[in-house]
Amino acid sequence: MDTDELTQVARLRAEVRSGSELAKAQRLLAAEIAAASGAAARGRGKGRGRRLAVVGTVAAAVAAAVIVAGLRTHPGPGVARPTVRPPTAHVPGPAASEAELVAYATKAAAAAPPFRPGPHEWVYSKVLAATSANEGGSLQGPITGRRVTQTWTRVDGREQAVLQHGRLYLSGLIGSPEGWKSVSYSYLKSLPADPARLRAIIAAEAGPADANIFNAVQALLENAVALPPRLNAALYGVLASLSQVRFEPSVTDLAGRTGVGLAIVEEGYIRQIIIINPASYAFMGEKSVAIRAHVSVALDGTLHVKKGQVLGWWALLRSGIVRHAGQLP
Repeated sequence: MDTDELTQVARLRAEVRSGSELAKAQRLLAAEIAAASGAAARGRGKGRGRRLAVVGTVAAAVAAAVIVAGLRTHPGPGVARPTVRPPTAHVPGPAASEAELVAYATKAAAAAPPFRPGPHEWVYSKVLAATSANEGGSLQGPITGRRVTQTWTRVDGREQAVLQHGRLYLSGLIGSPEGWKSVSYSYLKSLPADPARLRAIIAAEAGPADANIFNAVQALLENAVALPPRLNAALYGVLASLSQVRFEPSVTDLAGRTGVGLAIVEEGYIRQIIIINPASYAFMGEKSVAIRAHVSVALDGTLHVKKGQVLGWWALLRSGIVRHAGQLP
């Protein structure tokens, strides 16, 4: 376990903060939400703006759930033995095309141990995200820093937790990302493994356009990071079936790891890339890059985007199923 994680776990055992400190934490989280909402309102076009309104940055999405549901602190249960999903079996790779990616991911899913988290267990994720000095829902300028966010989401979707300033903050029932009826595992496990049937279900919720389907898949991968392996493979199959999606043979995530990717160009200038582990075919993160210069005019000002500018970049550092919020896999 990393030193910073040991420190955070120790802090979780401390007593609940005073009311004034809690109010301060609420104000900090509210400020993050206000910034994210402002960026979403400025928009970057219909498709991208809509997805940012749902997920924004990972930290902003979690903070929004905490504020809306009513903030309460949790001292944390310590580090009891977690329930962790075993690693998948080795498969050939790395993939050199969309077809190989889907085939290898399907093989990895078939070889994986049973994935049956209980409804009261929690999905843990640790995310590294790029930040900018004037960041809202997306990078608004050059990358100036990096932020680590740790979250826990109960498998049945009824509760969520985020680690903020060394404290675990719990919220009530969480919403579903755009294009999905639910993120509960009972619903996700009921989805078909056949990409064509799954694409029809997504299209019925999000719309039939390639960008709508891509954004829905991306939103699910962002918000439910430890998916059943067969569903991961089916989602890749859905993306590979989209005529506007292209295979990326080499993509570097924010943590410096090299993966393969599936990408789409939205609004004529934004390349959205879903990054996938080339050995296990697990989801690794995402990156958004401007492929040409662009000017966005909104009521609150004009945004100039340069060719090659990174508009969003984050990496999933760690994930797993644990028994309680606050535990680490």
